[in-house]
Amino acid sequence: MLKLNFLLKAKYSTIQWPPPPPVTISRTTQLPTIINIVAARFSNSKEMEEIVSEKERVNASNSELNQPLSGSAVNGTARSRSISDINHILEFAKLEPADLRSQVQCLYFSEHLENDAIKLMELGGPLQNALKAGERVEIRGDAGDGAVVVTETQTFDVKEAETSNSMLMIASLSYGPDIPSEGDQTIINRQVSSIVHNYYELRLIKPRLAKLRALLSENPFRGSECEGDELDIGKKYTFSELQQRIQASDAEIRQGLAKMNACELKGFWRLLDFEHAATVLYHILQLCEERDWLQNGINMSECVQVLEELFPKEVIKHMVTSHSREADLHSMETDVEKNIYNLCEDKICKHFAELCLKNSGKFNLNDFLRAWQESVPEGMKTNLSQIEGMALIDSDARPPVVWYYSVDLLPEDVSERFEVLFEERKKWSLEDITPYIRDLTSEKITVNALLTKYARASLTNGIKMFSSRKTM
Repeated sequence: MLKLNFLLKAKYSTIQWPPPPPVTISRTTQLPTIINIVAARFSNSKEMEEIVSEKERVNASNSELNQPLSGSAVNGTARSRSISDINHILEFAKLEPADLRSQVQCLYFSEHLENDAIKLMELGGPLQNALKAGERVEIRGDAGDGAVVVTETQTFDVKEAETSNSMLMIASLSYGPDIPSEGDQTIINRQVSSIVHNYYELRLIKPRLAKLRALLSENPFRGSECEGDELDIGKKYTFSELQQRIQASDAEIRQGLAKMNACELKGFWRLLDFEHAATVLYHILQLCEERDWLQNGINMSECVQVLEELFPKEVIKHMVTSHSREADLHSMETDVEKNIYNLCEDKICKHFAELCLKNSGKFNLNDFLRAWQESVPEGMKTNLSQIEGMALIDSDARPPVVWYYSVDLLPEDVSERFEVLFEERKKWSLEDITPYIRDLTSEKITVNALLTKYARASLTNGIKMFSSRKTM
């Protein structure tokens, strides 16, 4: 039931005062009845006559509509409108028939609305372009994950939104430019198949790759001799299996695999056990010293030929390429075409720093720096910038210490990331915290923006420090 208060254009003197209580009118109350109710509220005879006249016109219109009409029936019961009906409606709306195009579309609701049969999704420019270009657009994730939509290169979070408007789903509806502006007037019936109040909004997000590391950690590669032993019980994953479970685009998954130093072996993507990877790299560097490859570049074919009796050739190639200069890997004008790869000094030094720190706990900083420099190949120079995001240094300790603390093991969620960081260290300088939150930034969100939202700034000995916004 609806309670309607009628606001009418009339002089105050023509309305009864005090006004009567609101009239309760059901959804099925006919327009003539409503007009009777409204008319009863007026004392001015002239305005009464106008309302009664309007009532008679409505009655006449309803009488015509109730007569058998030509044209096909809709849903077997409702009858289509005629040109005369359309003209009556235009007259009420104070429009001229000439204002309409030649085709009039009359909407009717289906007797069996399928409101849950259609899901609407709002598409931004990147998704529209992907679909127009014929790219695959997929929904990915496990059953317990929130849905994401991916293109070949981007990932979008999916959230359900509600609109106060009713969106009517109508097949084959014609729009203004598609309808002839001249010609005899015709009527076409269109059926509303469903009414929708919800739709899905898409928001560009960073790929969710934490699960990628977790899945690959189920069965890391520890060497050919360990395949099939009592520890080789975890599942191995092909790229197609990772596509189904990882909430990221194909390009982002491949970037994640490269960042994790994963290797494809016999069709399965595997993380290399750190000790095994260190053994392989040690043999490669030994060969480099013997063949003078540190200066002249590694001959891949020769390297594989010498070491493939010890390690799979896929692992040898992977360790060489993953520790080579980025410019060599991406440029078409380098010696890669000649099968020559130049090792990257920063990558090699970082590997040996991790080798020193990974299982050592807190390490005397000076002892670490000395041991680190002595461990790298001759001619390479170590510096602290090479271990950003992999190790923390406490210069205030006596003596100063350093310990292993990798950004790769931190949560992806921004709030959780900051919570873990402030549990590790109460206060951070901008220089120290940046390597641990840089991967959370985007084109719109900078490191400073993240710190403004999730941290509290203060000055300590003239240096800006950042601490948790929460009371610890």
